[in-house]
Amino acid sequence: MLFLQAFLVALWVTWAMIDEQTLQLQTTRAIITGTVVGIIMGDLQTGLIVGATVELMFLASVFVGTAVAPDVTLSAAIATAIACLSGGGVEVAIATAIPVALIGQTMNTLQYSVVNVAILHWVERGGKKGSLARVRAGNYIALALNFVFYGLPTFFAVYLGAEYVVKFIDMLPATLLSGLANGGGMLAAVGFGMLLTTIKCKKLWPYFVVGYIAAAFLHINNVGIGLIAVTCVFLHNYFIDQKANNLNIMA
Repeated sequence: MLFLQAFLVALWVTWAMIDEQTLQLQTTRAIITGTVVGIIMGDLQTGLIVGATVELMFLASVFVGTAVAPDVTLSAAIATAIACLSGGGVEVAIATAIPVALIGQTMNTLQYSVVNVAILHWVERGGKKGSLARVRAGNYIALALNFVFYGLPTFFAVYLGAEYVVKFIDMLPATLLSGLANGGGMLAAVGFGMLLTTIKCKKLWPYFVVGYIAAAFLHINNVGIGLIAVTCVFLHNYFIDQKANNLNIMA
């Protein structure tokens, strides 16, 4: 029974990562993954509690350009399964969530920055030769590798138990983890640069400055910045409409 449950959880995590890279139905979110894993493990209540808790923990953890965030899907799936296996031990699940998320972040970095880049170059070489089959195969291979990067670790973590997850985390060299973390942090600058290039209209730059001041100097949280953004949208549209009305009157 445990083997089947671990396999189903691994399949769900694999699907969620594929969804993140294709359809983006938000099945990667912790509150959804926790609920589904809770159903698979036969403890929906624990799944809801752990999923909601992990969702709050990583609510502001998002991709920014090429900067890789801690993996919330892997974290929620393994934390929920461990909580269900331990009889509702939510505290153990929460303690496991953060290190598992960091392992997921490492997997993301390896996949997106190394493996997928190699596949992309392979596809480009085929594309220059007019090989549509290689282009298709590149997409399928990249999606299938999600089971290797995320499905298999999830399966072994659920099947073997929490103590093996902790031992595996302790076995990882600190220099390796810190190196990947620093590399991911450096990629954040590239990510922000890519986002800034999308702001083609110079008239919109003041809104970016307002958001930066609110976050960097006023230390307003994401909810507050979101409300400021909505207010700016309404004000922008209001003044644009007013300008258009004045031009019509003058005409």
